[in-house]
Amino acid sequence: MSITANQLDCSLTVNEIVARHPETVAVFTAWGVDTCCGGKHSVDEVVRRHALDGQALCQALEEAMRAA
Repeated sequence: MSITANQLDCSLTVNEIVARHPETVAVFTAWGVDTCCGGKHSVDEVVRRHALDGQALCQALEEAMRAA
């Protein structure tokens, strides 16, 4: 099951999100998510691999997108 915040589909890869919304790089960096080599993985997969709070991460990404 995919984590979904209000508008952001976190089944997208990190690279897909960054390409569409460059302002999210700072959020990924703050959460320790690799936007380079690890960018080919979906946010869902990154959350599972690193035991992150997926809902909170997606919300932080959405906040960055709204602020841009």
